[in-house]
Amino acid sequence: MFKKICFYILLIFSFTSCFEVVEDVSFKKDGSGFFKLIVNLSQSKNEMKSLMKLDSSSGYKVPNENEMNAYLDQALINLKTTEGLSNVSIKRDFNNWIFELNTNFNNTKSLERGLQNMKNEFSEGKANIFINKLTFDGKILEREIQISDEETREQLNKATEKRILSKAKYTTIYRFESTIENVSNKKAKISPSRKAIMLQNNVLNLVNGIESLKNTVKLN
Repeated sequence: MFKKICFYILLIFSFTSCFEVVEDVSFKKDGSGFFKLIVNLSQSKNEMKSLMKLDSSSGYKVPNENEMNAYLDQALINLKTTEGLSNVSIKRDFNNWIFELNTNFNNTKSLERGLQNMKNEFSEGKANIFINKLTFDGKILEREIQISDEETREQLNKATEKRILSKAKYTTIYRFESTIENVSNKKAKISPSRKAIMLQNNVLNLVNGIESLKNTVKLN
């Protein structure tokens, strides 16, 4: 199932001229917060509508809306049954091709556990190929995403995958109740209020280590 889902994602994205993933997290001083993940393909909605009319592409079956909803429903179940997460929802806009995951979390351990449970369901026990770290203790935020598997990195650098990922952006936005003292990633932009920080990267550059999401944010 995991390989099928990965193919569906790449197939869908291959028809887009531009897409972006946005990770937007608001943290409270006690370490709890609100997590939002948006996948936005709205700039390519006409291409997506054309794709969904096809039965297959490049010899592969194109997933229909019901199949995509089935995957999203299973993801929702996994998150809702994770201790420490609440008010979980997945918004689906197939007209504009915008998808949004929302959840409150008691702490970042609960959030990491929920996302890992969701991944485990689809990967069928496959070893984790990503380093995915998000921790916050009320004072210091640490964030890192890396591909730790060389075989996966090589796969994502094949001609089709490389073309797709070169158009993708991954944006992280973190909001705090306290002001930011300093950050480790020089590409990150701090808001004028110093209570929010944004970092935008090209996905292919992240895959190849040319750019990095790794960041440590220290609050006053």
